[in-house]
Amino acid sequence: MSTLRKRLDSVEERAEIQRHRDFVRQTQGRSQDEQLFFIVHGFWPERAGDKLPPAMEFTVREIKTIVTTQWEDEHKKTTE
Repeated sequence: MSTLRKRLDSVEERAEIQRHRDFVRQTQGRSQDEQLFFIVHGFWPERAGDKLPPAMEFTVREIKTIVTTQWEDEHKKTTE
């Protein structure tokens, strides 16, 4: 392995460790519900504002995920 590649791997590894530390710091003191909200929506509940977006899309490892709030709203209407 070349020296340049080793340096690049080292930088990437340090960046990943820092991201992990930042995430651990953000999740400390959060309830399980808040953490689940973050996992689904990608932001913390206090940043949601008054209304959630109707849909949110994100891609991880080439897998596209679409999260919607529509079903819950429709389900509430049909059960009332």
